[in-house]
Amino acid sequence: MKKCFVVMLLFIILFSCKKKVEKIDIKKRPVVSPPSPVIITGMVPVKREKYVYEGLAFRDPFIPLSGEKVAKAKLGLTENAIVPSLGSLELKGIVIDNKTKEKVALFSSPYGGYILVNNKLYDKQNRLVTGITGKVVSQGVILITDDGTLKEFYFSKE
Repeated sequence: MKKCFVVMLLFIILFSCKKKVEKIDIKKRPVVSPPSPVIITGMVPVKREKYVYEGLAFRDPFIPLSGEKVAKAKLGLTENAIVPSLGSLELKGIVIDNKTKEKVALFSSPYGGYILVNNKLYDKQNRLVTGITGKVVSQGVILITDDGTLKEFYFSKE
């Protein structure tokens, strides 16, 4: 009796839940057109000003350290660079350029910052300092003036 009841219940469920499926004719389907493009008028392009670094006490951080680019970045200055005395310079650091793998020395003095790249000394405004050349050695820097004065700069062991 129980089996008969279960079979009847199953039979009723199967036939009572049957829905009629409507077939949609593709030819009678409504056509939807794409939305028309929106045209905006009166837009003015944004004009961006060129950034000028005004921190004259330090080197512009946005100018690369590689020698070729430093020599080209003149900032439109016509004055010559201030030639510091070798005694006024203090070695602040030595960095290695990732692209060229060359060593670059950073100096400070009362006249501002200096950078030694490709054996040439540049001031904080990337102007070539005439009369002083140098070389980065293993743990320091050697600077030479045109008159033959030589000074070695090393980091203290502190």
